[in-house]
Amino acid sequence: MRKILLLLSILIGIPLLAQTKQHISYTVKEGDTLENIAKVYRLSPNDIKSLNPALAEKGLQKGMILLLPGEEVSYFNKKQPSGFQTHEVKDKETLYGLAQKYGVTQDDLRRYNIVLYKKELRKGQELTIPVYKEVAKEITKGKEGLTKYVVKPGEGIWRIAQNYGITQEALEKLNPNLPNPLKEGMEIWVPAGVTGVPQVTTDKALVLYQVEKGEGFMSLERKFGLSQKELEKLNPELKDGIKLEAQIWIPKSNFLDYVATAGLSQIGMANNTDANPKVKAGMQPANTKRVSFVLPFRVNSIQAGNIADIKGKLQKERMTAVAADFYSGALVALDSLQKMGFSLTVNVYDSNGSVQGVKAISSSEALKNSQVIIGPFAPSAFNALSEVITDDNTAILAPLSNKNIELRPNVFQTVPTIEVQQNSMISFIYQKYPDANIILLSDAKSKDMNEKLQSSFLQAKSVDNIQGIQSALVKGATNIVFVSSDDVVFLSDVIRILYNTAGISAKNKNYNIIMATLDKGEAYDHNSISNSQLSALKFTYPAANRYAGETNTFISKYFKTYKISPSKYAFRGFDLTMDAVLRTSLNGNFLKEANIGETSYQENKFQYIKNPSKGGGYENRAVYILRYEANSSFDSSCSLGCERSGIQQMVGRCKFWC
Repeated sequence: MRKILLLLSILIGIPLLAQTKQHISYTVKEGDTLENIAKVYRLSPNDIKSLNPALAEKGLQKGMILLLPGEEVSYFNKKQPSGFQTHEVKDKETLYGLAQKYGVTQDDLRRYNIVLYKKELRKGQELTIPVYKEVAKEITKGKEGLTKYVVKPGEGIWRIAQNYGITQEALEKLNPNLPNPLKEGMEIWVPAGVTGVPQVTTDKALVLYQVEKGEGFMSLERKFGLSQKELEKLNPELKDGIKLEAQIWIPKSNFLDYVATAGLSQIGMANNTDANPKVKAGMQPANTKRVSFVLPFRVNSIQAGNIADIKGKLQKERMTAVAADFYSGALVALDSLQKMGFSLTVNVYDSNGSVQGVKAISSSEALKNSQVIIGPFAPSAFNALSEVITDDNTAILAPLSNKNIELRPNVFQTVPTIEVQQNSMISFIYQKYPDANIILLSDAKSKDMNEKLQSSFLQAKSVDNIQGIQSALVKGATNIVFVSSDDVVFLSDVIRILYNTAGISAKNKNYNIIMATLDKGEAYDHNSISNSQLSALKFTYPAANRYAGETNTFISKYFKTYKISPSKYAFRGFDLTMDAVLRTSLNGNFLKEANIGETSYQENKFQYIKNPSKGGGYENRAVYILRYEANSSFDSSCSLGCERSGIQQMVGRCKFWC
C-alpha cells in the first residue's frame, strides 16, 4: 500500500513539477478584480478562469491564490505593486510632482489610471497610486538576491537603475566605487527576480490604451500600425470583438510613435519627397490662371494729405504695411511667372481688415470665379469669406495665421500650426537620437510644455531647477536638454550653466549637450542671450520658415524693383504666390494637387494634408528643424538657413535638415 501511495505521489508530482516551470502564482489583494489582474498580466479573464476552477464556485476573494500562465508575460515588466492608495488631485499639481511624491514613475501612474494616456490632470480627479515594496527590503545581506549584469555600449548608471526599478543611489550602494561613466563590458550587481525588471527592451514593453468610441480594428491599425491578428495576440479578449471603451495592450514603441505624431498618423502623412521637379515638369502655363488677393490695405483709412501725414498713418496702421510688403513680394512672383509664359488674371481686393469689409466684396463674380484666393489675413475675416465661397473649384489660402482658421473643405491653412511644429520636432528627436538621454527643464509658467514632453518621452528626466541639470547629465551619451521658458533671465542662466557644464571652452568636453526647445519665442532674440553659446550648444528648434540668406535671385530682383531689402512678409508673399500658381497650373484645380508632396521656395515650404477631423480642410505640415551651429560642415543636399533674428549679427550659423 505504501508503495502504491508513493507511486501515486510521484505520478501526480510530475505534471505539478512541469506546471511550476510554466506558471506563476498570484495572491488576490483587496480591491482586485478579475479584469484588472488579467490586464496587468496581459491575459483574458477566461484564461484565468480556465486555470482556476474555484473561481466559478467561490468567485474572486481576497487572499485567494491564483495560477497564472507565466510564459505569457515572460518579456513584460512584471514589477507588481504590493497595494494601492488613492490621491485627490489638487490645484496646480502635475504628473511629475505626484510621481516624485509617491516614489513611482509617471508611466506607473498612467498604467493604473488609463485616462491619463489621453487627458491631462484635473483638479478633484481621484487617482489610483500603486505602492511598491522597497528594493532595499528585498535584498538580504551579502550578495543574496542579486545577480551580475554586463554593461552595454552607451549605458549609464541612471538608465540601468531605471530598468531594474531602483534609484541611482540604490544601484551605487550595491556597487561601491562605481565609475562614472560606466565602461562597456564591465559587470555590476543588480537586483535579481524581486522587483528587479530583467532588462526590458523598448519594443517589447507595453502600455495600456483605452479604445475610443467608434474605434475598430482598421482605425487601430492606422493609428498604431498593428494588424487585427497582432492586436488579438496581445489582447486575447479581442477575439470576441472590441467592446466600448475597452482597455488594450499596445507595444510601447508603437504607442510612442503615435504620440510623437499625434494628429498626423490619423490623417496620413503625405510623401515627403521634393515635389518641385514634378510641379515644374507638369505645369501648363498656357491656360489662364485666375488669382485673387484679399488683403487689409485699409486704403479708406489713409486719406490724402502731405507725405509726412501719410507716413505717420502708415506707421500706425501696421496691417497696412504688412499687406503692402506681402503684396510686393507677390508681384515679384507674378512678374517671374509671366516671364515663364504663364497667362494670369489677377484681382486685388481691399478687405479693410474687417468682417464687414469682406462681406462687402464677397458677392464679386470675379472673386467667386477665382481658382485661388489668397487672404484675408485675420482669422475672423478669413472665416467670413470661406463661409460664403464654398465651391471646390476655388481654393482659399490663409496666408499668415495658424490659429482659429475654420478648415472647410476648400480651405488651406498655409502656416503650420504650433502643434504640428512641436510634433515634428518630437518626431525628429525620436528618429535622429533614439538613445539620447533626454532632460526636461522649465520655469514655473511653462509646466504644461514640460508635461507634453514627458508624455512623449516617457524615460525623460525632469529637473526642478537649473542647479539640478548636471546631476541628470550622462557622460558618453548624447544629452538633449529641452528648455521651456520665455523668461530672458531664466534662459540666460540656463544657457550659461549648460555651456560651462559642457566644458565647451575647454579642450576636452565634459558632456555632449544639445539644447532644444519646442517653442523658440522672442526671448531668445534678446541682447542678453549669447548666440555664440547657443551655437556651441547646437540649439535646435522647429520653425515654420527659415532664413533665406543674404544673396539670392529673389532678393536681387526685389531690391532692383523697390530699392529696399525684402521683409519676411515679402518673402512670404513671393513663396505662397509662386506655389499657388504652379500647383494650379498642373490641371487647373489647386485642390486636386494638394497631395503631390512637399514644395520649397525661398523661406517657406508647403506640404498640404487633408484633416477630416477639423472640417475636411488642409493643413500645411512642412516644418523646418533648425539648429545654431558654429563652424560646421555644410551638407549640400540640404538648405542652409536660420530664422530671422531681431539681432542683426548672428554668431555662428544654422543648419537645416531636409
